[in-house]
Amino acid sequence: MTTEVFPFRGLRYNQTLVPDLSLVVCPPYDIISRSEQRRYHKKHPDNAIHLDFGLELTTDNDTNNRYTRAAALLDEWLAEKILVPEPAPALYLLREEFKAPDGTPAVREGFIAAVRLSDFSEGKTLPHEETAPGPKEDRLRLIEATQANLSPIFCLYSDPEDSLVRQAKRYAGDPEISIRDEAGTRHTLWTLVDPDQVDAISAALSRDSLLIADGHHRYETMLAYRDERRAREHPDGDRPYDFTMVYLAGMDGDSRSVLPIHRFVSGLAEKTAGGALELLGADFDILDVPGTGEEQRRRMIGMMAEIDAGRNAFGLYLAAENSCHVLVGRRPRPMLPAADEHSEAYRSLDVTALDKLILSGALDIRPGGVNQEARVSFVERTEAALERINADDKDLQIALFVNHTRLEEIKAVAAAGEKMPQKSTYFYPKPLTGLVFRSLKI
Repeated sequence: MTTEVFPFRGLRYNQTLVPDLSLVVCPPYDIISRSEQRRYHKKHPDNAIHLDFGLELTTDNDTNNRYTRAAALLDEWLAEKILVPEPAPALYLLREEFKAPDGTPAVREGFIAAVRLSDFSEGKTLPHEETAPGPKEDRLRLIEATQANLSPIFCLYSDPEDSLVRQAKRYAGDPEISIRDEAGTRHTLWTLVDPDQVDAISAALSRDSLLIADGHHRYETMLAYRDERRAREHPDGDRPYDFTMVYLAGMDGDSRSVLPIHRFVSGLAEKTAGGALELLGADFDILDVPGTGEEQRRRMIGMMAEIDAGRNAFGLYLAAENSCHVLVGRRPRPMLPAADEHSEAYRSLDVTALDKLILSGALDIRPGGVNQEARVSFVERTEAALERINADDKDLQIALFVNHTRLEEIKAVAAAGEKMPQKSTYFYPKPLTGLVFRSLKI
């Protein structure tokens, strides 16, 4: 099964009126905290967050709320030419230069394009992670109000030789955007408009299926929006809502841009927290980590990464003892039995073993379990997790660290027709919101 990729007429900031684009771009809504949301709203009156993640007000009602305000603001920006449509359909070549977690320079390159929506059962666009209803309801209300794709869904395509990016670079000319974001990543954007070249790249991108890396909620929301519009309008032929905006990057590079998401646990019964090592010892060999303080915690991260890939391995921080340990599966992957009714690829994942054997199993955090009221929070990125421990979080009892999920594992689960547990992967860097928008009206 192959997907279908097309150029589109993007909406972009008018750099005559908005010369410093670094002031008006922002991260995707789902990684912005409430305090950051307020800060981005104050950063610039034309910041993309005013469209994509508007503030809620106590006076909000059915006719005046953050969704209706986003729609009105989008119309206003178009009327005032703060945003201007591309004169012809285009593909957008995007280069992101960033630092990998180990501090070494890294580059990711790909294309912003329109993709024909397809149900997951068709096998053209493959999900890899479960979704929740709340974010989908929010995104649906925003799409219904604005009739626009405000941020790209991040997808991966296969091109081991990186031939398409190299082809595009040969005639791309000078970049139209080159900015550095607050995290230090440089984003460089070229607009590709030559019809023959655009058609050739679009056709090449359409020869295989795509894997959603980030943006599952937005993709499923667009499917629902498409289905509702088609059921209501019964159109002949294609409509703009049959497509959605994506950022397509090669999936054949290294896995350094897939960061881990760690689990922090609080609210455990005293007996569970105090006896965690004994409880975990049934399924895991427990290695003590030498040292103290932050040195010990960083050594734990290093020891985890060195464990044989055939075994599930985790880092364990016990707040009460201020101690670190490494858990190594007593059995090779997959530790979960075949009777679990999932594929071997799914059962082999670290996050699956973490959820099933540690959180639901040893710690009994499940409906009806001793610790059903315990709280599990997700902390993206190792540095953020270490900073949180260093800040002496008073509620934290146990922190569980995971190695990053490899791209090969993600592809294997998707190829088996399954989705990984929620909060399994964190692709870094996230595509910025504000480089290109896509109207569903043109």
